Amino acid sequence: MDLLHAFSSVLIMDCTYKINRYRMPLLEIVGLTCTDLTFFMAFMYLHHENDDNFVWTLGVLRSVMDDSALPKVIVTDKELALMNVISRVFLNVTHFLCR
Repeated sequence: MDLLHAFSSVLIMDCTYKINRYRMPLLEIVGLTCTDLTFFMAFMYLHHENDDNFVWTLGVLRSVMDDSALPKVIVTDKELALMNVISRVFLNVTHFLCR
């Protein structure tokens, strides 16, 4: 939590698929420090990749963050449901698409 509050400007989010015995997507959220090191911030298994699951997941993340430590940039791949939810949960955030 200390790293999250100190280095919350950039968050990177990515889902991996079919890597566990239940074949559930795993959403990983990492932060980036000022020395270009990454740290795990959160990871969770999702039942389905839909807007409702992403709203809940990002809402929980948002609830543990201070208003002064909200991300300025979020980087994702082309996960459409996640892309749709980011602007609803984190207002005024810049979204970058990783190719």
